[in-house]
Amino acid sequence: MKTLVGYATAKGSTRGIAERIAASLTTSGVEVDLLVLSEVDSVQEYDTLVLGSAVHNGQWLPGAVDAITRLGTTPSGRATWAYSVCSVGATSSILSPRVARYLRRAMPEPDAIQKLRTLAEVRDHRFFAGSIAPGDWPGFGRVVFRLMGGRYGDARDWRDIDAWAEGIGRDITQSRR
Repeated sequence: MKTLVGYATAKGSTRGIAERIAASLTTSGVEVDLLVLSEVDSVQEYDTLVLGSAVHNGQWLPGAVDAITRLGTTPSGRATWAYSVCSVGATSSILSPRVARYLRRAMPEPDAIQKLRTLAEVRDHRFFAGSIAPGDWPGFGRVVFRLMGGRYGDARDWRDIDAWAEGIGRDITQSRR
């Protein structure tokens, strides 16, 4: 059996995280398919799912939400991990430390994760910070971004991502023994 690492990305930051997770799982001896979630029609051939999406306005991208809806109950019984890529991750942020601390406490899970939890055994959901370029937030959004202490650049914490992926790899290989 294989593991699906599926993702939805807006500007490429989430794709980079998905690629890193897939590479880590492959290094652990796991057979992996890396696919854009909008292209996933079935998960029947996978025994493990690692699904992620960029977050806009607090929610997963429409392509990821559509994929969860389209898959219906087929994720049932499959070990599933999920990750969301946004301005504030568990260990890093593109926003000021003060704003990030507040948002980590106040930020709810996206609706897609809550729905996924009703369909599958979600073992963990993790927030990762992404990257942002000056043109990524339109007009007034740039003002809000600056007021929240935002900094342009790549805030992905690769060590955190690697550690999370290695934990998934250990869990998969141990459960197959």
